[in-house]
Formats: sequence, structure tokens, C-alpha cells
Amino acid sequence: MSWSNDQVFQLAGNIARGGIVETGFGVTLGQLVDDFGGGTATGRPVRAAQVGGPLGAYLPVSQFGLPMDYEAFAEAGAMVGHGGVVVFDETVDMGVQAKFAMEFCAEESCGKCTPCRVGAVRGVEVIDKIIAGSASDGAVAENVVLLQDLCELMTDGSLCAMGGLTPNPVRSALAHWPEDFARTDSEVSP
Repeated sequence: MSWSNDQVFQLAGNIARGGIVETGFGVTLGQLVDDFGGGTATGRPVRAAQVGGPLGAYLPVSQFGLPMDYEAFAEAGAMVGHGGVVVFDETVDMGVQAKFAMEFCAEESCGKCTPCRVGAVRGVEVIDKIIAGSASDGAVAENVVLLQDLCELMTDGSLCAMGGLTPNPVRSALAHWPEDFARTDSEVSP
């Protein structure tokens, strides 16, 4: 029996040529998105890609040189997971994407452990407060700290990967796109 060094990757989201790509480990994220996927379907610049499924980290274009292998992604605080790659163009709001991750966990949680069951619901509430808050009143900064503490609690206290990995996309969005969590009142109001 021979083993292949190939991996199957799925390209989805805002991508010109979505679908399945089978290629060797070590291909970069940028090669997958740009060469195989053809960039965004909208033609706008790529802003982020989520790799490894709905609990995978969001990666900025500055990290698209990462080779698609487990060790390189682990060192970058991300995961290859099942090989899913979801692409977002420059119009994506990463605060909203972070909220989506918490909503996904709240919906999919089995309810067995408190960090996941309650933590995800509280995570949605805190992200809503951050997004609605004013950048000048200090509430945003306090709620960001609260969200980071909640993510740590979920990672350390959850019984399974659902609650333990939900913080990955939230933390990565906070780290790489803090501006999406610190709007002024005029940016929030219609």
C-alpha cells in the first residue's frame, strides 16, 4: 500500500473558481486562493480566508504565504482541519464574522458543558455590545477584554472541540482586524 502526500482542499465563499482541489501538502494558502481559485468572485481584493471549517481561524492576506500543513498552521495559531477554505473580499466585516462563530457554537452546542453552552451565548451578547459601542467611551475596550477572557474560559473549560475551538475565529478576527471592533457612533448609526 502506498500513501499519498496529497490533501483535498475545498475552496468556497467569495471565490472565482470554487470547488475541490487535490494537491500536495505545502502549497501555500495564497496559491490555493489566487492560482487555483482565481481570487474573489467579485474581483475585489481578498481580505481574509477562514481555513479548517467554521471553527478555524481567519487569516489575513499577510499570512497567505503559509504552507498548507498542520505544523505551519499550528505555529500561526490556525488549523488546516478538514481543508476547507472560505474566502472573503474587502467588504467583509470581521466583527460580524466573529459573531457568526459564536452564534454557530450557540446553535450547535450539545449543552453538556457550561463554558460552551453559556459561553457562546454570552459571546454573541458581548460582540453585539462591542459592535454597537462607541470607540471613545471605553466600553469597547472593556468588552474586548471581557470577550478575550470568555474565549480563554471556553478554550480551557469546554469538554469537547466545539467549545474549545470556537474562540479561534473570534481571537483571529480581534487580532488581525481590531478596527472592525472599534467603530465610532457615526459608523454604527444608519
